[in-house]
Amino acid sequence: MLNALFNSYVSSDVLLQDFVYALSPENPAFVPTLVSVLLTFFLGFMVYVYSLLLVVREKSAPYPVWLHTFYCAADFMGIWVFSAAYASVPCWFFILGAVGEAVWVLVEIICLYFAVTTEREAIWGKDATLRHAVLFCLAEIVVCFVSLNFLRVELGDVSMFKFWIFTQTLVVCVPGMFRKERGTRVGACWQLAFVLLGVALLSFNPWFYAMGAVVICFGVYDVYVYAALPKKPSMIDGKKTVL
Repeated sequence: MLNALFNSYVSSDVLLQDFVYALSPENPAFVPTLVSVLLTFFLGFMVYVYSLLLVVREKSAPYPVWLHTFYCAADFMGIWVFSAAYASVPCWFFILGAVGEAVWVLVEIICLYFAVTTEREAIWGKDATLRHAVLFCLAEIVVCFVSLNFLRVELGDVSMFKFWIFTQTLVVCVPGMFRKERGTRVGACWQLAFVLLGVALLSFNPWFYAMGAVVICFGVYDVYVYAALPKKPSMIDGKKTVL
């Protein structure tokens, strides 16, 4: 039984040409594939739209700073990977991916700006200087970029899609634990909790993949943690909190 379980792990490579076919009208499943891709992109953007909205409005982000640096490095790598893919096999999906990754990097840099300014004391302590916070973030980005590229090479991941599922796992599993540790709804909201659950449902098929079921459980846990926390206090400046 164990031999059948471990030997059934998928080992085939995904080629760039596979994406060209999957996202072309010649593919009988073109429409559902296209809808799935566009919906996944949309939810991916919402993950950071809410992060930006929360840190601007409530002065607190929904993710730890290391997750920001991780995604900044990963999405910068994505610009490079998708640009190279488009140069090798011209396809609208690859250019969309490169542009999308550039937008993500910009939003992540903005979130990191708020981390080193607005959130600096909460993250690094009262004595932390702006210089210390900036250098810390830059160092983490460099470490993540080098490490993630080693991982991508070892996976033989020319399209970056093997790697993407790893990033989806983190963004769904981490926020609930981070929120539980902070013990407050500030810096989080119902909408984001359900967006992250949607990311898990789209990224994994729990009926076939046990790992996907685990990630979806973390998404449900995030919703549970948020529901159990006390209601947000009123904003000092009178602005509404993010529901």
